[in-house]
Amino acid sequence: MSLLVLLFTYYLTQSPAPPKPDFQLNVSPIFECSGNVCVEVNPYIELTDVVFHLAGWNSGNITPYSQEVESYFSSYRNHRAVLLAKKALREGLEYDAIPKFALELNSTEWSGYLLSRVHGNKKLLNELSIAIKDFARESNFSAFYENHSGFYREQIRLFFKENSGIFNLPHFEEKFFGENRKRWVFVLQPLEAYYSYSGWMNNTVYAFIGICSTFNGTQSYCSASAHELAHSFVNPAVDRHYREFREYRKMFSPVRDVMTSMGYSGWKTYLDETLVRAFEAYYILETQGNLSAERFIQTQETLGFYLVGRVYRAYLEDYLSDRNRYPTFNSFMPELAELMGRWYREGFWKNIYPEPTLRMAFLKFKTEGVKIYVAGNLSESTYVRNYVETLRKAGFKVNFTNRLESGNLIVIVPLNSPIVRKLNRYVEIRNNSVVLDGVEYSRGVFLVEALRNPEGGGFVLLMAGTPDVFKRKPSKSGDESLLNYHYFVYITELKRAVAFE
Repeated sequence: MSLLVLLFTYYLTQSPAPPKPDFQLNVSPIFECSGNVCVEVNPYIELTDVVFHLAGWNSGNITPYSQEVESYFSSYRNHRAVLLAKKALREGLEYDAIPKFALELNSTEWSGYLLSRVHGNKKLLNELSIAIKDFARESNFSAFYENHSGFYREQIRLFFKENSGIFNLPHFEEKFFGENRKRWVFVLQPLEAYYSYSGWMNNTVYAFIGICSTFNGTQSYCSASAHELAHSFVNPAVDRHYREFREYRKMFSPVRDVMTSMGYSGWKTYLDETLVRAFEAYYILETQGNLSAERFIQTQETLGFYLVGRVYRAYLEDYLSDRNRYPTFNSFMPELAELMGRWYREGFWKNIYPEPTLRMAFLKFKTEGVKIYVAGNLSESTYVRNYVETLRKAGFKVNFTNRLESGNLIVIVPLNSPIVRKLNRYVEIRNNSVVLDGVEYSRGVFLVEALRNPEGGGFVLLMAGTPDVFKRKPSKSGDESLLNYHYFVYITELKRAVAFE
């Protein structure tokens, strides 16, 4: 009896989760539409981005606009909303979960996806939404949003200029997947740097587009992504048919470590990504040609998405060639599951060895030591001397070598070195330029790639750049610490970092 009394007392004294608030802002999105395709700056997402920016998310995004945000909201850095946002970030409410949380602020219930991102902590989501509602009122966020309406319209104009075919992309996706969507909304996020995400609700597909570069105060948005939009078709189809694929989950084991470091921690997520990337290869085939599509597939397989080429060919040879039999992508899933079973039984996947991420390479260097190979004319450069000193201060056992040999290596060479042509796996390089989205960059280019050492026995970190980057000290701004990735290109002239998952 005494135990029952104690339990009863305990539950009486626990504070219940506050209800989800009624959340309505008195401002409307700024947008431009053509038919059912719209580009907008959404006030709910912008408000949430402001709070999470103050909480430290994307703190490296330094633009005139972010500085205006920091100035206007500086007195609210210790607001309860900001403190709860910091807690939510620690719980896992980050990346795509931030704009999705924003879209659900005025919904009646939180989605299962958002709840899963915070380990079912509904109380935290409710408290955060209440605090953000208070933040909006107390800071007069609506006035800030309305005062920047001209800026938001200019962002939409720039996005149209950079993505002239934006209204054709939804039609391409609907035709491939055999389903139509009620609306397509591209949401610009001027406080989000280097990332783009997707989401879908109520038969509407959202693409959340961040900034990829800033030049002379002008922001350039990441390209509208066929990849991100395709998730709105692929993920639900995989959900419906996952039982047919589940028995082949051992195919994830060869790439588990590298995929987990990239945020893809299970077979289901890996399957989603593989099917989307195979579609992306088809999109590249149709828009850029076969050579570009094959180069894309090779890169994906090097990263560890070793089934992309097989799925891509299944799309071409089985799915697209017989649309009478497979009118929708969903109707093709049983056939794809049968093909997956055939590939599983072949057993080739047991011999897959993906390239490491930068983080994996650095962890190996820290525990085993590393040798540094530097092209002769760079050995006394400001960059190399400071970089080696930084490694030693961090506890790395560092020695120099005058040749490419087996074991763990850091290779520091000019971008036009023959060694770069030998080792480079991910980036198109022409002479002393790196090519991104068809544009050549020949100044301020800094390229980093993590690879398995072709001589065996360890990993190679390839660091290549144009001459000007080696005249400065290594950056401490965070651009050179994107350690979850396989590679990144940092273009100092544009203040642009391009990271590859």
